[in-house]
Amino acid sequence: MKSSTKTAALSSYVNTAIRDYMKNHDESVDFPQEIWEVMTTDLDIFSPILSEDDQALASDFISSIRIISNEFPALSTILLTQGCYGVYPILKFGTGQQKECYLDKLVKGTCKAGLGFSESKNLNSLADLETYAIKTETGWQLSGEKAKVSNSSIADVLLVLAKVRETGKPDSYGFFIVETNASGVLIGEQIEKQGLLGLPLSSVTLDKVNLPETALLGGVLAGNKQFNNIIKNMQLGLSAVALGVAEGAFHKGLEFARVKRGFGKRLMDVELHQYKFADLYNKICAADAYFSSYPNQIEEDSKFVARIKLYMTKVALEVTDEILRLIGPLQKFDHVNIKRYFKDAEIIENYGRSGNSIRKEIAERWLKE
Repeated sequence: MKSSTKTAALSSYVNTAIRDYMKNHDESVDFPQEIWEVMTTDLDIFSPILSEDDQALASDFISSIRIISNEFPALSTILLTQGCYGVYPILKFGTGQQKECYLDKLVKGTCKAGLGFSESKNLNSLADLETYAIKTETGWQLSGEKAKVSNSSIADVLLVLAKVRETGKPDSYGFFIVETNASGVLIGEQIEKQGLLGLPLSSVTLDKVNLPETALLGGVLAGNKQFNNIIKNMQLGLSAVALGVAEGAFHKGLEFARVKRGFGKRLMDVELHQYKFADLYNKICAADAYFSSYPNQIEEDSKFVARIKLYMTKVALEVTDEILRLIGPLQKFDHVNIKRYFKDAEIIENYGRSGNSIRKEIAERWLKE
């Protein structure tokens, strides 16, 4: 199927089936299994990732994530987790055997993936990791706890980042492919959150999990390089989700404002509202232009994607907040839940990497004397 045809089919599905689904499941925390199956089979959402051999997720996949987040941001993050934490790392870094074992199933969605790197304390560097891998006669043994792992409760396989300590050698780091049904893997209870409802989030405990030699991603201890690449792509994907949230909230607010109400006027007939919507539209256009510049910047500036993510989430928060102010008390009449978009934007700001950590990184250049 051609890219333009797939985009049209996806847009149609989002604007019909997903929109209808959200009317009845707006506050649901259930994993959207039926929609997942349509996305992975009928719409083949992950196949574009296979088509580009570079340092970034395929642009067609990023565009799809953005379109979906107009209506269902949580679904976008579920798909992004699978694409960025499952399909892409195996494709980019996996051995031939690992690709043969997992790649096709990940693309088809019959194998779900998550990635474990966050721990109970903030990771300022990989040196802070407290999940350890020990070399054994038959492979590796993992022990530790990952505090928050997206998709973990529905995942078949996890990529787990661990510190490797060997006598007489400096610490090294690696990602290990861990099947969730392995002995010693314990998935915690669902972690409650205010936004991105439907995205599974749990802790994962690894209690002396024995793995074969072939479980090391790529067969090499290159966790630092792999982690930086994966997180860069996750931030790029989250930027697309945040921009989609802003667009979705804006269009929902605009639709609402253009309907004539019982008092005989539309909100859009009020001049002040016209100015407000015009300002929001310009803000989204500026954000779109900034976001669209990433293909020319991502290779030269490794921190560029972090700045994009910071700005896109800021725009998403500002747009959703302003739409809430404009139509807030009245939205109940059309069952338009703009507050959900705002809560989703709040979660996205701190997903993967917090907004303040990015701000601190930007400000470091001005602290040097």
